[in-house]
Amino acid sequence: MIRGVGSPAITLRCDCGAEGRAQHGERWVCPQCSRAYDTSQIPSGDYEAIKALDQRYRIASWAIVGVLAAVVLTVALTGQIISIFSGLAVSMLGWFLFIKPVVHRRHRRAVSALTRQWNLEPE
Repeated sequence: MIRGVGSPAITLRCDCGAEGRAQHGERWVCPQCSRAYDTSQIPSGDYEAIKALDQRYRIASWAIVGVLAAVVLTVALTGQIISIFSGLAVSMLGWFLFIKPVVHRRHRRAVSALTRQWNLEPE
């Protein structure tokens, strides 16, 4: 596991309609009806596949941001103030309007292909 990158949380929905989040292997107690659900019932192979995909997505996002930062830094080293601000603006617009939505959609599709609905029995 990468330091600083947490594991994806599991969303749990109780039979009473309450919703909560827990990590794999944790026990979640419904705040409304006090039923307890143990997430260790989820197959660890399925969860590890989702966890690995999530980590790859985060690494790819940071790598893209790093490349954009390097481009802006290169422009900044030339010492041209107008180029620095325009390069930063173009990089930010490119990241938030074009690159990040595409990467996020691909990640969401990949996770939905791996995600299953597990029926955990309350304890």
